[in-house]
Amino acid sequence: MARSKIALLYVGGSIGMKVNQKTGRIEPLESLSEVHRFLPELQKEVSLQFFSIANVGSSEIKPSNWTEIARTIQENYDEFDGFVVIHGTNTMSYTACALSFALQGLSKPIVLTGALLPINDLAGDGRMNLVFAIRAAQMDIAEVCVALGPHILRGTRAKKVEASFLQTFESPKCMPLMDFSTELHLADHRTVRRKRILSCKPDFDANVIMMTVYPGMPEAFLSAVLEAEPHGIVLRTYGPGMLSIDLFPWLQRVTQKEIPIVMTSQALRGKVDLHKYRKQLTLEQLGIISGKDMTFECATVKLMWALTQAKTPRRMRDIMERSLVGELSD
Repeated sequence: MARSKIALLYVGGSIGMKVNQKTGRIEPLESLSEVHRFLPELQKEVSLQFFSIANVGSSEIKPSNWTEIARTIQENYDEFDGFVVIHGTNTMSYTACALSFALQGLSKPIVLTGALLPINDLAGDGRMNLVFAIRAAQMDIAEVCVALGPHILRGTRAKKVEASFLQTFESPKCMPLMDFSTELHLADHRTVRRKRILSCKPDFDANVIMMTVYPGMPEAFLSAVLEAEPHGIVLRTYGPGMLSIDLFPWLQRVTQKEIPIVMTSQALRGKVDLHKYRKQLTLEQLGIISGKDMTFECATVKLMWALTQAKTPRRMRDIMERSLVGELSD
């Protein structure tokens, strides 16, 4: 039986480091091929090929990195059974969302993984996470996923919640797609492998501002946001999309400038509903876009992507309020 061919795309993060046994310092691996040494058993069942995209901490990730990852996958798409992206954990949810929108029509998995500690730390999580990610990349699934530990999460729903080996990421509004905890379990709501035509549209407009509303927001701050001339704004509001009526004049100024505003909830499991209260109907009349139950990370990345796809406000609303890759509940 032929071994599965899995591409490993290295972007950076702690998993691509090692502890120098002499000095005790954490240093980059001299070569990505060193990863082979830590996975001797796995190589009997899978053929791994490495691609070096970047070597940066996740806090340094930019939309240009998302584009390069997507293009690399597109160029090598037919050669592999699955792809694993090795990435720092701090911005992994943003990259997972970006790849989900950039690469639609998938017929195979793209799995992001990382670690809190270097791969050669025997008590660390690097080796375990990489094994789970490579195994997930061989399974009957065709989505962008996040694999840290035995739970494989939908990329557009995953959030980093703590620096813990056991539960670094959660998916508050979507059950795991796959679970390796005791025996393999594949969820029914996953997208499965079948023949599809890959659509690669990896362009993003990063001129987006994400704002969290809070009591007593100063007018000077709101004015400064407008003066920055953003192409889009994501608002993290209270509960189902509530905010102070004092903000309505500012919202009107924003919409008059034809800047799309996407409203999300500050609640971890919240969902925006612009029809629930009378005051919210005014927001809809102003042209505010409902982010529904998208995470704020996903809403921000989706807006960056949608700005390069939509030519009219109506098209923008349609893209943002419709589920494209399982990012929101219709």
